[in-house]
Amino acid sequence: MKENKIELLLRKLTNFTACTIFLSFGTGCVLQSSGDLRYYESFFRHENQNTPIQYGKVRVTFLGTTSILIDDGETQILTDGFFTRPSLWKTAFSKIESDQEIIQSVLDKAKIHRLKGIFVCHSHYDHVMDAPFVAKATNAKLYGSSSTINVGIGAGLNKENLELFQVGKPVKLGKFSITVLESKHTPPFRIFGKTNATDPNFPNILSPLSQPVKAMDYIEGGTFDFLIQHGKHKILIKSSTNFITGAFDQINVDVLFLGIAQLSLQPVSFQETYYNQTVQKLKPSLVVPIHWDNFFLPLAKPLEPNLKLGDDFESNMNILLQRTSKDQIQVQLLQGFESIDLF
Repeated sequence: MKENKIELLLRKLTNFTACTIFLSFGTGCVLQSSGDLRYYESFFRHENQNTPIQYGKVRVTFLGTTSILIDDGETQILTDGFFTRPSLWKTAFSKIESDQEIIQSVLDKAKIHRLKGIFVCHSHYDHVMDAPFVAKATNAKLYGSSSTINVGIGAGLNKENLELFQVGKPVKLGKFSITVLESKHTPPFRIFGKTNATDPNFPNILSPLSQPVKAMDYIEGGTFDFLIQHGKHKILIKSSTNFITGAFDQINVDVLFLGIAQLSLQPVSFQETYYNQTVQKLKPSLVVPIHWDNFFLPLAKPLEPNLKLGDDFESNMNILLQRTSKDQIQVQLLQGFESIDLF
């Protein structure tokens, strides 16, 4: 019996080793970064603003993925606020939940202590997961779709700190005016036979969602852009790489935060139309690419481009730079916790 048990154990170990070697070689390439940031060093300003914000100025700080802190020295607003960033393996093979210590460390490092509103662009986990806990820690109000509201309720957020989006109706927070605009999620993709496409039979999170849960339990629930006005200046935040034709026909902005995830994986016709319906319509003087970093890695370390598994950062950037160069539009990249003063 002992020999049989030993043989069985050896077989299991041999199978495990074989599987590990296969995964190492089979996925090693696709689990590499899809770009080298050194090629784009000239587009990083590498500024960490520690001085007080001058009166009338607006400072933005990039906190990875599509989390952007906007601050005028009096009022702070935030998009998404996804800080936990669980690893790829944990996200793929187990339930995930927000890490309170990580969230608090980001709030402290980014000096988020005057936050009034968190605006969630859609309810996938890499956008909404931490938002209720950021709202709790800062006593800010969480704005979102019905799906986002259910994530907030599931996290125990008070009703007075939750507000359902009203598309097209400006929200006044201090000197900021935030208008929610309908948008579309990046076209769906398939990896290892699984897709991130929304099931038309279950397009929303219909009941309170309490952590820990699987990443797939975070359903999109609609996707939105944010038009932010401060005085005479305008910012548009477009988190997902998609568009609604004509949505920006009557809008011009000074700065565009533009989602570029998977841009180069789309047909050329889509790439051209995406640029025409966003950058060309909005006519910004500055474009800041977002949703380009590998959100399976911690925010505490320097950001790296998305994995080859589902993206191509260098091709995405090259598509954008070719067009913006012709149109004489400035492009700037931001590392995690880096800030720039606008206007």
